[in-house]
Amino acid sequence: MSVRFVMYSFKTGEIVRQGFTRTAYSSGRHLNVHRFTRTALVVTALTAFAAVALAQNYKDQAESDIAMAAQKEADAQKKIDKLKEWEQKYPDSELKGQRTVMMAQALLGIVTGAYGKPGPPELFDSAEKAGKQLADNLDNYFSAANKPAAASDAQWADAKKSFALGSHSSLGWIYFTQKKDAQAEDEFKKVLGVDPNQAQISYWLGTVIIRQKNVARYSEALYSIARALSVTGPTALPAAAATPAEAYLKKAYIGYHGDDSDLDKLKAAVSAGPLPPAGYHIRSIEEIEKEKFANEEEFNKAHPDIAQWRLIRTTLKDQGDTAFTGMKESLIPEEKIGMFKAKVVTVNDKDLVVNVDNAGGDGTLKFEKALNTKVINVGDAIEFKAVIDSYQKEPYMLTMKIDEPKEQIKGLPDNAFSGAPAAKKAVTKKVAPKGPATKKK
Repeated sequence: MSVRFVMYSFKTGEIVRQGFTRTAYSSGRHLNVHRFTRTALVVTALTAFAAVALAQNYKDQAESDIAMAAQKEADAQKKIDKLKEWEQKYPDSELKGQRTVMMAQALLGIVTGAYGKPGPPELFDSAEKAGKQLADNLDNYFSAANKPAAASDAQWADAKKSFALGSHSSLGWIYFTQKKDAQAEDEFKKVLGVDPNQAQISYWLGTVIIRQKNVARYSEALYSIARALSVTGPTALPAAAATPAEAYLKKAYIGYHGDDSDLDKLKAAVSAGPLPPAGYHIRSIEEIEKEKFANEEEFNKAHPDIAQWRLIRTTLKDQGDTAFTGMKESLIPEEKIGMFKAKVVTVNDKDLVVNVDNAGGDGTLKFEKALNTKVINVGDAIEFKAVIDSYQKEPYMLTMKIDEPKEQIKGLPDNAFSGAPAAKKAVTKKVAPKGPATKKK
């Protein structure tokens, strides 16, 4: 009598919408779940091993019955329960190596069952638990003692690699979907440590870094997205995803750097490896603009809108609610400044997150009427004036109301709003804080 085992295989599927919908290059477009090409090879090898009869070394018929019941069980969790029963009753079984591998396969089945899916939470809970157990015990599951006699050392190493890819990728997806960005980042980096040419993982790594809104790390994020586009062969992004990815990379790069100069240098730099080398940095618009002026006073004269924006931000961060009480319902910027210049970072149903002085977004524009999200793109340049509504200190975000879109915002397409215009409201004329560039001389 023999105990057979079969490697769990990934199926190709679709991801409907990224959790970071409007900051992703897809802007809601469908992406294919990436394939682990080595998995298919290992599946073939282990299926062949399964056909090889193993020695009939069960202690008795009862052990045989438990083992066969575990083998035939299709439900991964029930299989694990039967394997645990087998281990409890026959801890020193001569087939404990095969039993250990069967346990690893069942755990892989549970964790990959959540891969590419939106939930529900209980699916992620059980998958996370299984994934951690599998990832933490790979060395034990794939020890030399557990290797089937028919498997070569190379095949056994390939099997371990496939299980590592499956566990870390699925855990990364779970955390990615739950917006546990730091944990997702850690898992994605582990995947790239196993296989540096997983294009989809590089893309997701870039997006979770962007989603953390730490502009100091945007160079890393852009590197990862460019890296995803550089991968060729079976683990490359599919053509349908690569085209919008290329467009997004260019927009994101311009939004951060100011133009597409040196974008080719970024694309060339990613050949160094799956992660940027220590100290890798792309200069931001703010850094470039600062270099153009001898001092802050000259900068403020050239950019009075940013000067006032920075004054508001500094005041709110330093004085908090005390200052905000005086600012709330103020129309900004001052009339002599005109409008703030900004770029779209995120498009939602009734608001836009924009970049006035932070590539990660430092302003939210709220509208009464629903936006036509299909015609507004990340990176679009706009100008606006708005009424202060609320703020958040960390990460800093100033939320403002746009009551009269035709008067208060420029740069949006004519069909930016769905349906008829919202009813007109009087715009508050409360005086906003004066910036350095607006002081009378």
